[in-house]
Amino acid sequence: MHSTPALAFDVYGTLVDPIGISAQLARHLPGEVAGRVAEVWRRKQLEITFRLTAMGRYEDFEWCTRRALTYALAHAGHELPASIQDSLIARYDHLDPFPDAAPGLARLRTEGYLLAAFSNGTPAMLAAVLAATGLREHFDEVISVDEVRVFKPSPLTYHHAARRLDRAPSAVRLISSNPFDIIGAEAAGLRAAWIDRTGGAFEADGTPPDVVVTTLTDLADRLGRGAG
Repeated sequence: MHSTPALAFDVYGTLVDPIGISAQLARHLPGEVAGRVAEVWRRKQLEITFRLTAMGRYEDFEWCTRRALTYALAHAGHELPASIQDSLIARYDHLDPFPDAAPGLARLRTEGYLLAAFSNGTPAMLAAVLAATGLREHFDEVISVDEVRVFKPSPLTYHHAARRLDRAPSAVRLISSNPFDIIGAEAAGLRAAWIDRTGGAFEADGTPPDVVVTTLTDLADRLGRGAG
């Protein structure tokens, strides 16, 4: 089992911006409505994954994403044709990366870390969005929860990631902007770093990890060479 520290990066909300899809929504909805729909879409997407996990049921992340969009539109009192909804789902393969993602990953790779993308997304979704953003080249591994058919924050997902990386859980640090993901990783024995992209409060059922930064370039400064 390897001892070199590994960094496992959440994708949606950490490397790419799911709320940025409001720009595409605004082509079909009033601007203010588009922003609200984007936020409800993202929130409901995660709620569906939590509920499925609690029920011991699995549907993949594309299924969750599609149904969350249908809900978000209904919640806003708007309808869109199926063809437009399909185009919005397809847009998930082309979400915009955060500006710090590529330079931060490049810096961390030169510092000697093993880097993995680790996400609720399906293998096809991850392959598409990492290729479209040009981020795939920075990663040694791409790990989808689809491989164990349960979503974060189930401990099974984090233990699976550690096994895929051939490391003890304590030798893997999760990098995520999502507090629930941080809490889940630390409960499963991983270390964590929170990318606080919104300046918001951490979740009430947990505490921030030992590393809190606002960008991935700040993370590279903070972690340094192979220090974990």
